[in-house]
Amino acid sequence: MQLLNTANGLLKEDKSSADRNLKARTYAVIPLSDHSGMIQWVNDATPMFALYKRWQKREHTTQMILTNEKLDESEDGLRVTANRRHWPKHILKKAYMRLVKETPESLLSKELWCTSSSSTEWLSKSVSFSRSLAVMSIIGYIIGLGDRHLDNIMVDYQSAEVIHIDYNVCFEKGMRLRVPELVPYRLSQNLYNALGIAGADGVFRIAAEETLRVLRKHKEVFITLLDAFVYDPLVDWESEAEEMQERQILEIQANLGLIAARLSK
Repeated sequence: MQLLNTANGLLKEDKSSADRNLKARTYAVIPLSDHSGMIQWVNDATPMFALYKRWQKREHTTQMILTNEKLDESEDGLRVTANRRHWPKHILKKAYMRLVKETPESLLSKELWCTSSSSTEWLSKSVSFSRSLAVMSIIGYIIGLGDRHLDNIMVDYQSAEVIHIDYNVCFEKGMRLRVPELVPYRLSQNLYNALGIAGADGVFRIAAEETLRVLRKHKEVFITLLDAFVYDPLVDWESEAEEMQERQILEIQANLGLIAARLSK
């Protein structure tokens, strides 16, 4: 949260970003010990995955879901039990496109519409959502934030602000997962569809560009803040052997170099 609060302070000091009310939605985190702490309850926030679960209950039975998730082995010439690392790219793309086709792209945009009492309120929410998503997308890109599944992205339907939780997979740690995460941030179909008529080329793009400009302008502040992680290792390092800790520190240093490069472009 310190990182987000710092970014908010920089965005607030810049006239252009302040006029657009660009900010990252934060919540309080209080450490109690090395292994425990308290996190603020965020009112009115709902995980995006809750929209999908409600849709599945309305539209699909369990059997239909299980059937549709399976690949046709005879058609693709691939065993479903095969390690996904060895799946050809065209098979992965085919599975992805099948899932995209089967899932409505307007779940989030309809939710924003249905929670608005007027067209004016809906327009305000659409702009607020686009700006909030843009700010968090750029910050996430800078720090290499991964694991952005839909239970880790929440939306406050009163303000339409996006709230991210679970920052454990950051500093490009997602690149080392069993299925490496290669995208800079999540902009899947439901998020994209809720950006309004202009899509990613409207309010979202302007807010993203403004956020990146401000962060690059004050890159020294960010680098100094992030550099502290090298000398204050994460808790889960403590149980590892000394040589493992040294290797992880080198990885963090390399990732900080990548962050510095992104801020310097």
